[in-house]
Amino acid sequence: MRGILNFLKNWVLIIALLVGCLAHNVLIGYADKTMYLIFGMLFFTFCRIHPSQLKLHRVHGLFLAVQILGAALSYYILKFCGAEMVAESVMICILAPTAAASVVVTMKLGGDPASNATYVLLSNIAVSLVVPLWFPFINPAMAEMSFWVACWSILKKVMPLLLGPFVLAMLLKWLLPKAHAKAASWHEVSFYLWALCLVFSAAQMIDAIDRSDASWVTSVLLVVCAVALCLAQFVLGHRLGGRYGDRVGGGQSLGQKNIVLAIWISYMFLSRTAGETPMVVVALGAYIITQNMVNSWQLYRMRVKTEEHEATEMVP
Repeated sequence: MRGILNFLKNWVLIIALLVGCLAHNVLIGYADKTMYLIFGMLFFTFCRIHPSQLKLHRVHGLFLAVQILGAALSYYILKFCGAEMVAESVMICILAPTAAASVVVTMKLGGDPASNATYVLLSNIAVSLVVPLWFPFINPAMAEMSFWVACWSILKKVMPLLLGPFVLAMLLKWLLPKAHAKAASWHEVSFYLWALCLVFSAAQMIDAIDRSDASWVTSVLLVVCAVALCLAQFVLGHRLGGRYGDRVGGGQSLGQKNIVLAIWISYMFLSRTAGETPMVVVALGAYIITQNMVNSWQLYRMRVKTEEHEATEMVP
C-alpha cells in the first residue's frame, strides 16, 4: 500500500493529465470551475508568504526580456523564413505568461516562492499589455478591437485569481492569526488542488485539439517545436535563476506556462475568422504535457533525495 501511495505522490501530475485526456468528454462541461480550485491553491500558498518578500529583482527583468523579446524575435525570424504557422506557435509558447501553479511547485522543490510569485504577477500584467499592442500587426482581424478592451479582457481573467487569494490570506493573517497559521500548515493542499486543476486543463486541451484541423505532418512539427521550447525554457530559467541563487524558481518562472490562458488568447486574438481554431493549440497541448512531465520528474528526484537523506541520518 505504501508503494502505491508513493507512486501516486511521485506521478500525480502525469496521472492527472491522463485522467483529463481520457475523460475529456465528461470533464469539459465542468472546466470553467477550475477558477475556484486555482483560487484555493493560491490562498494556501500565499498564507506562507509575507508581503515584504514580494520584491522585484534584476533576474525578473531578464526573464521578462526572454519572454517578450524572445517571442518577438522568434516570430519574425520564422515568418521571414516562410513558416508563419510555426512562427505563431513558437511565439505563443514563449510569450505565454507564467502559471500561478509554478509558485506551488517552486515551494515543493525548495525554491523561492515569493520571488516566483512576484514574477507570476509581473508576467501576466506584461502579457495583458503586449498582446493588445502587438497582435493587431500579426492578425489584422484584431485591429477592430481597441487596446483598452483587449487589455481589460485579459486582465479580468487573471487578476482576480492572482490578487484575490493574496488579499484574503493577508486579511486572515491580520484578523485571525491563528486561523492563518493553521491554513499555512496545510500548504500541501495546494499541490493536490493543482493536480485537480490539471485534470480539467487536460480536458480543455484535448477539446481544443479536437477542434483543430491541422494535418498530422503539421501536428508533428508543432509538437516537436513545443517540446523543444519547453525544455529550453526550463534549462535557460535554471541557468539565469542560478546566477541569482534560485535555480528552481528560475526554471519555473520561464518554463511553466499558463497554457489554458494561452489557448484562450489564441482563440481570442489569433483566429482569422469567427469560430476558427488556431493551429497553435496543438503546440500548446504538447507544451502542457511536457512541462508537467518535467515537473513530475523534478518532484520524483526531490522525493528520492529526501528519502536517501532521511535513511542516511537513521544510520548509527
